[in-house]
Amino acid sequence: MKKIQKVLLSLNVLIIISFGYYYSTSFNFEFIAYVGLIAVITALLFGTLKTTKFTNGILFGITIWALLHMLGGSVETEYGVLYAYKIFPIFDGGGEFYILKFDQIVHTFLYGVVGLMFLHLLRNFIGIKTNKWLVAFIAIFASAGFSIINEIIEFAAVVILPETGVGGYYNTVLDLIFNLLGSVVAVIFYSLKTLPDKSTIVEDFPNNTPLSK
Repeated sequence: MKKIQKVLLSLNVLIIISFGYYYSTSFNFEFIAYVGLIAVITALLFGTLKTTKFTNGILFGITIWALLHMLGGSVETEYGVLYAYKIFPIFDGGGEFYILKFDQIVHTFLYGVVGLMFLHLLRNFIGIKTNKWLVAFIAIFASAGFSIINEIIEFAAVVILPETGVGGYYNTVLDLIFNLLGSVVAVIFYSLKTLPDKSTIVEDFPNNTPLSK
């Protein structure tokens, strides 16, 4: 493991320990569960680096998300915890139907990183390097599909715990919208900057030899 990767791993462990202690002493069972989730994600990401070869940028992005996520449930603002903080009134439909909040920024950022993770795996682990826009499309919707797990975890918290800050229907749908938005923006921007397009897999065959009938 490279030095920068060790530093990022240490930061994640520090986040897990410090916020785990904080939420335990404040009996915030919802975010204790999230601390456990971050611990699992950290173990998976850094434990599989020899195989996945995730970039330092992806690891840094996940580390930033972990910190933002933990701060979101602990820092108090005029609207309650930081996750509920209303940044700018792009749209106000009343109640939870509000854009733009801190929660939505974090969702956008996280699934932008997750989209890049899937793009990385498709290109560099599975080895699909033809037709970059098809690969980008798959990465975007893999990320959006993966985000459903996030909403299931929140639903489980609502069912199991007597009180949570998860929110209702508007919150869930807005989360999914911003998850997709983050994936689209990150993957398309990165795809525009990298990997020349290849429209056909025939280019990967030596001397463009046609397949036998």
